[in-house]
Amino acid sequence: MQIDRLRRLLKRINDLEYLNYLIRQQSGKIMLHFGLRALNKHHNGIKKDFNGIKRRRLKKIVKYAYVNSEYYRDLFNERNIDINKFEDFLRIPFLDKEIIKREKSNLMALSNNKDYVGFVTTGGSTGEPLGFHTLGSYDAEHQAFLFKMFGYKSGDRILAMDGSIIPDNLLDKNVFWIQKSRRDLPYGSVALSSQYLTNDNIDSYIHFIKEFKPDIIRGYPSFINTIACHINKQHLNLALNIKAVELTSESFYDDQIINIQKAFNTKIINQYGHAEASIFGYSIDETLTTFCSPFYGFTEIIGEDGRAVNKGEIGEVVVTGFNNYAMPFIRYRTGDMALYDGEDYGITKFKKILGRTQDYIYTREMEKVLLTAIVFGRHYKAFDHIKKWQIIQDEPGNIIFKIIKDDNFSTEDQLELQDNFYKIAQIETSFEFVNNLPLTPRGKSKLLIQNINL
Repeated sequence: MQIDRLRRLLKRINDLEYLNYLIRQQSGKIMLHFGLRALNKHHNGIKKDFNGIKRRRLKKIVKYAYVNSEYYRDLFNERNIDINKFEDFLRIPFLDKEIIKREKSNLMALSNNKDYVGFVTTGGSTGEPLGFHTLGSYDAEHQAFLFKMFGYKSGDRILAMDGSIIPDNLLDKNVFWIQKSRRDLPYGSVALSSQYLTNDNIDSYIHFIKEFKPDIIRGYPSFINTIACHINKQHLNLALNIKAVELTSESFYDDQIINIQKAFNTKIINQYGHAEASIFGYSIDETLTTFCSPFYGFTEIIGEDGRAVNKGEIGEVVVTGFNNYAMPFIRYRTGDMALYDGEDYGITKFKKILGRTQDYIYTREMEKVLLTAIVFGRHYKAFDHIKKWQIIQDEPGNIIFKIIKDDNFSTEDQLELQDNFYKIAQIETSFEFVNNLPLTPRGKSKLLIQNINL
């Protein structure tokens, strides 16, 4: 093992590309340390303009992509893009999943046979799984920055509630958690898995949380909400002093926030990002407004016409990552929709993240209706009697509700959903009551299954 590590080290020392990357990465960490300190002070009243920093980092990654990636070099030359002009940056065509799949080798700015170049796959929440190469990320530094803003101190315990796979030998002992790291910062030392949660074992999950005594919880909103609903329903008092619950990796909704706050008696953090590592969004207060770090990437909100939306309008999140030197993503369409809230001294803000561009249902006339407009921001009484649900659309004008109901769900709740969906969008509804709903391979919940192909 030691000999293999030594050989790998010697190989890297003789690799000029690796040495250049190492210098960039380490100098970047030093600058980021001071940058995040300034960002913290900014949110605490000592204002700083980050526009200049963000533009310089944008120019740096665009120039790097032009010099090192065949795809970007050919594209910029073909479109006469001047990499020194910001207005020309806005003329660069959008990058999407299909282009990445088709042009993967040409997008590479480093050889993918380097042993220090990583490979990442997304979970395919849009139905389009994606694999790509990475090198360089400051996600851990940003996560530590965020937790420290909410009071993290050395020695605090962070519990991850995610979709970790638990080995069979532990499952045989009814153990649904696993040690993932020796360190709590930044992602938690122990993970409690959503993959195995049932009505029969939910009390074991809650007992573990109580015994673990986390100072911070981070994880999937749907999973944490399921636990919170059970705590509230059983009127349990966990007697914990949790500094914050961070919601990440899924969209979350107003009712979930209420449930989680009540169960854990703490603050909620909204953390937004992707496996593509091109945006790090975070909240700082109870409004849950998303601030996009100017040190992580350049963020745009684009309308259907391909142009920037105005403050107060909804558009698609388009990102340019500053730190992936293996395969730069420039003007990448994430598929996420957000309500744009303007700029704060160079920090892009979202009032709300509304889901994915695919989160539409269709009327009989094939008019798109954003699911958010019908479901979220409204408080249906039926929500109090639904443990979990999923919406499936196979044909225009009709949807199926698959619902795990509690003992109090009634015909009145069913009529409330049925009447509102028809009144708002002329959508006919039918209901299937089930005992469980499948999770994605990563242990996440998916609200909408859209089977209409356009």
